[in-house]
Amino acid sequence: MSLFFARLLPEPHDTGISAHLMDPRAILALAKAAGIQRVVRLSSQGVVTRPESASHGQLAHSFEEAVRESGLEWTILRPGGFASNAYAWAESVRDERVVAAPFGDVGLPVVDPFDIAEVAAVALREDGHAGQVYTLTGPALSTPRQRAEDLAAALGEPVRFVEQTRAQAKTQMLHFMPEPVVETTLDILGNPTPEEQLISPDIDKVLGRAPHAFSDWAQRNMFAFK
Repeated sequence: MSLFFARLLPEPHDTGISAHLMDPRAILALAKAAGIQRVVRLSSQGVVTRPESASHGQLAHSFEEAVRESGLEWTILRPGGFASNAYAWAESVRDERVVAAPFGDVGLPVVDPFDIAEVAAVALREDGHAGQVYTLTGPALSTPRQRAEDLAAALGEPVRFVEQTRAQAKTQMLHFMPEPVVETTLDILGNPTPEEQLISPDIDKVLGRAPHAFSDWAQRNMFAFK
């Protein structure tokens, strides 16, 4: 039996989640008692690229340590930014054919969640992945401006890119993220470390194929932007 372990966080003002649900060791102990033998932890690249960050590094690291010390057979996945973060642009693309984002020409190798899920499924169901830590990225650097172009190509219509200032982006992001998370996220988007811009071979290594590009994700999820 296997367990896919992704950290669940409440919304910033949600107090309806019991504290024991946030205790990774308690969750893992229950899984072990139930006969689970293998666990795959969905973590974050920030464990190694932003270790000083409470949101992106320290908390994710504490969950990884719980997995390592669980006595279960474990695999850890560390994705970078998700291609699906582009859903934040869905309303403006639908209504105005506009993408607004900061740091328009800074590239990151955003990863398709489909690829993350497929790697997790392989690690859960197949032998040979115990004790492995996989960094999951897309196949190439992709800038916000390029992602707007990919959405336009998928739509078959022009999509205008509007570059926000950091302050404008922060104001918008504060509606759905706590401020420390916003600040670290903007640091990553605007001033990524060399490690955050590296293209990882791990998806290819696990799946035997290249990771999907953002353009693939856009084509597959265009329903949200029409």
